[in-house]
Amino acid sequence: MNIIETLRFFRLKLKLTQREMMSEYTDPSTYSKIESGKRSLKVNELEEILGQTSINAEEFFSFTTFDKEQQDFREFFYYCGAHLENKTTKQKLLTYFFSLNNKKVKTLRELSNYIAIKNYFHAHWDEIDPITSKEVNDIFEDLLKKPFYLQYDYVITANLSRFFNAKQADLLVTRMFPIKYEEQRDFTTKKFAYNILINLISLKLYAKDYDGAEKYIKLAKKQDRQSENYSFKLNLQYLSNLLNYIREGEPVYMERVYDFIHLLENTGDTLQAAQVKKEVKILTHEKNGEKLLNSYSVGLLKET
Repeated sequence: MNIIETLRFFRLKLKLTQREMMSEYTDPSTYSKIESGKRSLKVNELEEILGQTSINAEEFFSFTTFDKEQQDFREFFYYCGAHLENKTTKQKLLTYFFSLNNKKVKTLRELSNYIAIKNYFHAHWDEIDPITSKEVNDIFEDLLKKPFYLQYDYVITANLSRFFNAKQADLLVTRMFPIKYEEQRDFTTKKFAYNILINLISLKLYAKDYDGAEKYIKLAKKQDRQSENYSFKLNLQYLSNLLNYIREGEPVYMERVYDFIHLLENTGDTLQAAQVKKEVKILTHEKNGEKLLNSYSVGLLKET
């Protein structure tokens, strides 16, 4: 729903007349003209309406779609990811991708969508080319010049985390964190920003750069001071326990890792649970504690 549709939605649900939507000192015809589309809605008028009706601004905007095109893209993207063999939806996404591919100059949102499609679907669809080193370096240079980062900047960086070298990653993290005006940022923006750190910690573990992983873990623990994103906190704690186990070999840390896996399974997130089990095996198979890992009742995925 757009803003006007959302206003009408709440008015009808609250069983209010148009006159009751604004204060008695406002021209009675003002709201009627706004809802009927005869005049535009001003910001101060929206503030008045929300105050008059006691509708919380966050609740109001959660019903409002400002960017339906992007919302539709994300829903379509995730649907295609879960239904890779669906030819109809695949063709629609490919058509959108090729339209972006043919554009010499892309908006930040278009570039974000373009990189996201390449990053995920190249491994599944032959029609999608891999991300090139030129694309990575050009985007890195652009990101480095920015004085302020928006949601799409964080999305792009999260998708390109595995393509940046150690120096590039360090430079971007230094500029992107702590997140400027973090308390005013929306949940989705912060989610993608935190994913950058989670991705980089995992990459450091795979590279056996344990000091680097610890550095990013310490930085990540300073984020989300309002404790809004429990998924981020849980994943961060899992990686911290995994690092401690790799370094020290103490069984208690592996027990905590499997507590995390059990939690994922018990909440129905079997896909991530399977991915975590596979990751644990890959990152710990050289440890002397491999027999301990195989003793857990959850079991480990066999390498294919």
